[in-house]
Amino acid sequence: MQARIMTIGLSAFLLVACTGAWAQTNAATGAPVWHGDTALGLSLARGNANTFLLSGSATADNTWEQNDLRLGADGQYGLNNWGQTNQTQSTEAIHGFIDYKRLFTERFYGSARIDGYHDDIAEVRYRIIVGPAAGYYVIKSAASKLSGEIGPSFIDQKVGSNTESYVTIRFSERGEHTFNKTKSAKVWEEVDYMPQADDFSNYLLNSEVGVEAALNAHFSLRVCADDTFNSKPAAGRKENDILLISSLVYKY
Repeated sequence: MQARIMTIGLSAFLLVACTGAWAQTNAATGAPVWHGDTALGLSLARGNANTFLLSGSATADNTWEQNDLRLGADGQYGLNNWGQTNQTQSTEAIHGFIDYKRLFTERFYGSARIDGYHDDIAEVRYRIIVGPAAGYYVIKSAASKLSGEIGPSFIDQKVGSNTESYVTIRFSERGEHTFNKTKSAKVWEEVDYMPQADDFSNYLLNSEVGVEAALNAHFSLRVCADDTFNSKPAAGRKENDILLISSLVYKY
């Protein structure tokens, strides 16, 4: 209980700090300018196979001076034998995050991040990850970015019937590249490795690779693959989950 209170308190502190910095800065410079996107993917099959899969995500980003605040959420819901008497749930997951970065130099920055997860099939009842990090842009140009981060994080989770809290060391890497000046196509990849600080055999490894091509000024097509690895899953569950998603994206 004490660990959960610490997690919630630290999460609230980071949220207030990020929001406070955003509000203070934009009160002086004028109305905030948010950019982001909303993506929706739907897959249906009827006949010999009866499946339903709905996926969605949304992000919002505001950058001002040396600050970058990014909010996001994504989720999936799927059914096997859709509409049949033996219908079963194939996936039900949701994830949300708040990510704040502050540039100290052109390439060096500090960050604070909060992630929340729920995955019904993997029996992740809840997982909260919160912590700061130090980061550096190895490559930073108009077309390409490659950055790495390292820092401590605190995990509070309930997986299956097991509730636990521990400190982890988060190693993160992200790269992206746009192919022309109009940014009509881009590719990206990212990896998060989070071993328990005092037991490296217990770790989470999340990765994503994706490609996106614009249809017009506001709409694009996106295909991405997500790989989630938990070295100590719930009893009877597999360590690795792979998800391939194609979706229509609206940008604003």
